[in-house]
Amino acid sequence: ACGASSPKISATTPTTGSSGGVTVPASGGGTPVAAVVGDTKGLDAPETLTLSVASVPAGDVTFTVKNTGTIDHEMIVLQTDLPFDKLPVVDAGDPPAPVTTGADKVDETNNIGETGSPNLKAGESRTFTVKGMKAGKYVLVCNIAKHYDLGMRAAFTVT
Repeated sequence: ACGASSPKISATTPTTGSSGGVTVPASGGGTPVAAVVGDTKGLDAPETLTLSVASVPAGDVTFTVKNTGTIDHEMIVLQTDLPFDKLPVVDAGDPPAPVTTGADKVDETNNIGETGSPNLKAGESRTFTVKGMKAGKYVLVCNIAKHYDLGMRAAFTVT
């Protein structure tokens, strides 16, 4: 994930990403995208991830994510040509609470940016910038166990 062609990630709080790199405070200046992640009854009802825009020009993109739900959420930017609602779901062994065995998360191999750790508590917001986003198709997801299947996903395009 560390290469000259890989986008660079910045976040409002230092975190360790899945690639082992450390993200740093966002410097702003990227095309702004507001995202709202939420739920009404935790894992007992559909959950949502909505965006202020579905497409932006290539370059730096600054995401501001607000959790309007009742439980923890996150947002991950995945680069993929798959439809936003057709990502393979696998057993990641990462339950938020006691969960029976089975599929619960999507693969994060193509993760190019995220809200980072810790997850967003109800009412919290976080901003992060993905530098140098290339034209292509992306899917934005909450990848806490079970959340993708409950509807926390959105298509996103960079032109």
